[in-house]
Amino acid sequence: MGLAVLVIFLVLLVTSSVCVGVGGASQGGAVLCPLQCVCETRPWYTPQSVFHQARTVDCNELHLQRVPANVSSDTQVLLLQSNNISSITTELQSLTNLTELDLSQNHFTQVSSMGLSSLGRLVTLYLEENHIEELEDYSLRNLSSLEELYINHNHISSIGPKAFAGLTNLLRLHLNSNRLVAIDSRWFESVPSLEILMIGENPILGLEEKNFLPLSRLHSLVLAGMGLASVPSAAFLGLDYLESLSFYDNQLRSVPRDALSTLPNLKFLDLNRNPISRVQQGDFQNLQHLEELSLNNMEQLLMVERAAFRNLPEIAKLELCNNPRLSYINPQAFSDLSSLRTLLLHSNQLSLLSGDLLSSLPSLEEVSLHSNPLRCDCLSSWGPHLGNQSRLKMLESSVTLCSSPPHLIGQELQEVVAVGWGGGRANSCLPHISPHAFPPAMNVSVGQPITLECWADADPAPQFYWVTPTGDKVSSEAVAVPVISEEGRGLNRKKKKHRVSEPGALVIEHAEPLDAGVYTCVAWNVEGADTKSVSVFVDSQGSEGLWFGGGNWRSGEPSREHPWLGNSSSAAASLVVLAKVVHAHSVVLEWKLYPSGGPSSLGQNQQDAPLPLPRWASATVHIDNPQISYTAQVPVDVQEYNLTHLLPATEYHVCLTVSSSPPSPASASSSPSFSPTPISPSPSTSIHTSCLNVTTKEAGFSVEMVASRRSSVALAAVMGSMFALSIMVLLVVYMGRRVQQHKSCGHSLKKYIQHATSIPLNELYPPLITLWESEAEKDKDDKEEEEREAGEREEEAGGSQINTTKTYMW
Repeated sequence: MGLAVLVIFLVLLVTSSVCVGVGGASQGGAVLCPLQCVCETRPWYTPQSVFHQARTVDCNELHLQRVPANVSSDTQVLLLQSNNISSITTELQSLTNLTELDLSQNHFTQVSSMGLSSLGRLVTLYLEENHIEELEDYSLRNLSSLEELYINHNHISSIGPKAFAGLTNLLRLHLNSNRLVAIDSRWFESVPSLEILMIGENPILGLEEKNFLPLSRLHSLVLAGMGLASVPSAAFLGLDYLESLSFYDNQLRSVPRDALSTLPNLKFLDLNRNPISRVQQGDFQNLQHLEELSLNNMEQLLMVERAAFRNLPEIAKLELCNNPRLSYINPQAFSDLSSLRTLLLHSNQLSLLSGDLLSSLPSLEEVSLHSNPLRCDCLSSWGPHLGNQSRLKMLESSVTLCSSPPHLIGQELQEVVAVGWGGGRANSCLPHISPHAFPPAMNVSVGQPITLECWADADPAPQFYWVTPTGDKVSSEAVAVPVISEEGRGLNRKKKKHRVSEPGALVIEHAEPLDAGVYTCVAWNVEGADTKSVSVFVDSQGSEGLWFGGGNWRSGEPSREHPWLGNSSSAAASLVVLAKVVHAHSVVLEWKLYPSGGPSSLGQNQQDAPLPLPRWASATVHIDNPQISYTAQVPVDVQEYNLTHLLPATEYHVCLTVSSSPPSPASASSSPSFSPTPISPSPSTSIHTSCLNVTTKEAGFSVEMVASRRSSVALAAVMGSMFALSIMVLLVVYMGRRVQQHKSCGHSLKKYIQHATSIPLNELYPPLITLWESEAEKDKDDKEEEEREAGEREEEAGGSQINTTKTYMW
């Protein structure tokens, strides 16, 4: 009995040695497995995903120098990956049943040295990560059953026109990650059945027209990582059945709309990691069957324009994620996307989605908004779509948090909306210009076009206009007419050159040196306004489109309460002047001098801390008009000036000239001084001039309502103003009669100041502005009385010439 057990044990031991590969041959003719290899039956799937049981010999990662000689002839799958094999002679000739061969990660340099001529049943061939440099003509001609060829990650720089001859059944071809510099359409004439082509990560110099014309059955094309900057309009001609296209990680600066329009059955489009700055209207037109679109990881993407995704009736998923500068999506960008179910917008710079945008998506089921600087004060935009009654699913709602206003920072957007919407919480959605709209400064070359982008979030949607360095207002309804002053006299109108495009971009077709200066964008709605400025430098020899600095540069922004501005800049500083108050007969100017936004003065730390301001030496205001023209000196470091004796409803060209010097330690402690004459500029003194055009108000009574919430308040204000005006008229008449009675007792404040040799500034500013105007009116009444008694009345046709060189009009 013990002997029988011993015999059975020995039989089992011999049998197991055949399966694990101990070498040699057993009695009965059984073929042994190669030494150290694993031989077994494993599941195997065809390229059409059909399941089979295949006899497999696995010799991976054994550091073999050659193919084992004793591989069974009925082997179907032979795995020789990660070895040191560099050539094959006759080892594979007997393996006529082989359907899959893996020779990847070896040391082959030529396909002809692989001994593949006898493998007529081979379906899948892996040659990745070898050292192949060339594919010669007819080198694969005997592989008539081959359906999958993986020859990626080699050193191939040359492919013969007939390299794929004989591969009439080839369905998948991977040529990616080689050294090809051009694509030859003749390669594909031998593979008419090809369905999948991966040819990315090759240093292709560029696609050519009809590059893929023979591939009429191609379904998927991957052109990733090829450095493509453009795509010819006819590059994809003939690809009528192409369903999937990837441009991942290229250099496309715009969507190749013309090339895409020739792909009628495209369903999946990948444009990730391209320097596209804006998605424009019509970029995806005629893609009737597009189902999924990816626009992720675009570092330059700033905005999505109106109707950017028009006429995409079958799109179900849209990805716009991980774009660090995307801060604006037009409210009409997603119009007509009736089938869109999933919208991914996380990890951008979006602060608000318009209610109109979400309302235009009737089939939307889920949306992601996390990792955005979301505004939670615009409840009228969020409420209808994220409130308690909404069926829209917020993906990762627990990390979709508020970034503003301050008292809501860190709270979940959906919770804030649920509590505030319908609960009576106030909704105030002021315009906010995106810090990514434009840089604080940019340099352009003469003759080049200038486009200054500007967009803002607000509810209701904001309107825009720009103020040019000459003080002109440019809006979408009106085109600016720059005003040029020659020798301080007259208005000389110049050819129109500015225009505003959507949403609020200022366009200058041809840059000139006179276009240099500070441009200010104003975004406003009934809730309020916001402004942002950019300094433009025009260089006749410099580089085009150079931006200085980045992010939201706030230290040089004008105040948002003053929308009318005039600006200029120089190498040392930028002067910003604005009309603070405009009346029928007077205008109050305000100005500031900022450090230059050039590369020498801009740094990363300037976002929150302004640079030291230059020290003022002198300032001069010059006003020019056919009816009035004068020049006045301004005390040092004063930043406001009251222009009086103006005519109502009249345009004036006002220029401010400032002399400044670099800040010194002593300047910080010095107090403003009154100087009747300008200080002589030193060699280090800079001269800055800024002009603006301002129109005085009508002489008649008018009330301008900028933002009104209750009509009753407006009516009360009008009635109160009319009553006050009536009282003032009666008071003026009464005071006039009193003056005539007590003329001998009167005195003139104006004469006193004119004869004063030195009066401290704090005695003149600001309380005496009203008294000064009263004295001026009294003197005028006295003069008119004297002229009436003498019978000498003189008509004033166009205003008088005012000499203000002896006084300061405060």
